[in-house]
Amino acid sequence: MKIDKDDIFGLIGTVLFHVVIFVILWFSVLKAIIPDEDGGVLVNFGNVDMASGVFEPKYTGQELPHETTTLPPPPPTPKVETPKEDLLTQDMEESVSIDEQKKKKEEKRKKEQEKKRRNEEQERERLRKQKEAEDKRIAEERRKKAEDISNKVAGAFGIGGADGNNQGDAASGTGNQGSPFGNSDHGANEGIGGYGNSWTLVGRRLIGKLPVPAYTIQEEGKIVVDIIVNSKGKVISATVGRGTNIDNASMRKSAEEAAKKALFDDISGTNNQSGTITYLYKLK
Repeated sequence: MKIDKDDIFGLIGTVLFHVVIFVILWFSVLKAIIPDEDGGVLVNFGNVDMASGVFEPKYTGQELPHETTTLPPPPPTPKVETPKEDLLTQDMEESVSIDEQKKKKEEKRKKEQEKKRRNEEQERERLRKQKEAEDKRIAEERRKKAEDISNKVAGAFGIGGADGNNQGDAASGTGNQGSPFGNSDHGANEGIGGYGNSWTLVGRRLIGKLPVPAYTIQEEGKIVVDIIVNSKGKVISATVGRGTNIDNASMRKSAEEAAKKALFDDISGTNNQSGTITYLYKLK
């Protein structure tokens, strides 16, 4: 009988298959260790002498009763007598008397009343000072308004400020000296053409004469220049303001330049002040 190659391969494959099966069974079943069970018969032990019912009671965790042996009582210990000590007692209890409590309450009440009275006095004094300061401020504002109105009225008549009550070149005398030059009935005493001028600045005096603008254009009217003066008395700003009825740009510019040259007295510690310089122009 001739064995060909296919039969050999089939035999080898069969042997290998059975070897693999044997190895698997050896490690999974044949080598498993079966534990030995304890032999004997299970017994249902109870924990009471008498009971009824057909169901096993649920285990409650209680220990089964067991017999206890009663121990004999311990021998009595001998009683040792200790010497008696005299106890200290207090015959009088310390306490604050009712009169002292009332006295403390009364002192506390008086202190509170005194504190309240002082607070009320301080509040009244504060209100009094506040009212006094407010009255003083109102009086000062009224005084300034009255002085401002007085200066404006004086300026309207060509008097020229709070202290400009006299005008002239003489060494003494009161009133308005006047001048044959020009045709203005008040204002500066010299210049080309007829014009008058005035100024208003509360609490300040004019140093020298009020600068006069050039009057080369024959036009009649008024130019009011709003000025701002610093604490040194210098005019730091001059612009044509309300009340002006002359539209000529050249005359307006000339009035502003003249107003900037005005100089007033020095008042240290004073903020910038606002005022006006008014130029009146009349035809020749």
